Amino acid sequence: MANYNYDEESVKAIIKWAETAQLPKEVILSEAERITDSKIYVQTNIYDIKEHYPDQFFNPAIDRLYRLKEFVEGA
Repeated sequence: MANYNYDEESVKAIIKWAETAQLPKEVILSEAERITDSKIYVQTNIYDIKEHYPDQFFNPAIDRLYRLKEFVEGA
């Protein structure tokens, strides 16, 4: 797994990316991770981040946006 940044500026940047990116409707990140509506997926994760940041318990919401970005950008 990649090392993701959780400082405030990095989190703001990944949220901005997620809000403005052109995303396909459906994304398959792995055998166990099939996103059927990426818009709702992004909105849900952003909501969790905005409500709970910097609570580390919600870092997986940040991770999910980073992983989506890696997939979309072909990393």
